[in-house]
Amino acid sequence: MPDYSTIRTQFVADRLKETRWEDREYIQQLMGLERIVLQGGPQNSAARLLYERLVRRYPVEHGAIIIELRRGEVTTDSQFRLLSEAQEVLWQKQEQLTREQEDQVERKKGERLTRELGQWLRLGGLE
Repeated sequence: MPDYSTIRTQFVADRLKETRWEDREYIQQLMGLERIVLQGGPQNSAARLLYERLVRRYPVEHGAIIIELRRGEVTTDSQFRLLSEAQEVLWQKQEQLTREQEDQVERKKGERLTRELGQWLRLGGLE
């Protein structure tokens, strides 16, 4: 059972204030990021895997926690919203690029198979 009184950053405390109870896992994961950062980083391979997963999932939150714990600078709500929107745009662009790359790979595969079929048929193979 998480002890929410162990929250160390104003950033996570602010997120808690705007998070519904049914979404409490989000706060628990941010608390996990806080703990790992406070320990100076992951202490073992399991913690490293968890940390890497959390950083990938919450890059903006991770940055805000790091800045507050290391520099004492609190990320404001407006800064968080702005950074979150920018991150969303980046994710959408990355997703679009990934789809385009997958489409290109499929197109090239189709072209290659068409060439192979043509060669096959020219040499007398059956379709």
